[in-house]
Amino acid sequence: MADPVDHDHCRFCGCAVPFEQAYCSMECYERDQKKIRKERIREIGLAAVAVAGAAAILVAGFVF
Repeated sequence: MADPVDHDHCRFCGCAVPFEQAYCSMECYERDQKKIRKERIREIGLAAVAVAGAAAILVAGFVF
């Protein structure tokens, strides 16, 4: 059995790439960056909703 050639995989699509590369193409890089930004915005939004909910509970506790 032959040894597989050393390689890594594209962070976005999973294609084989050399170890020194993270992505197989500029398109995969841009699509991954867009996905990362979208996830970050979603996480910030969820954190803001959680903080607002906790603040509402605290205020309601003091008022009632």
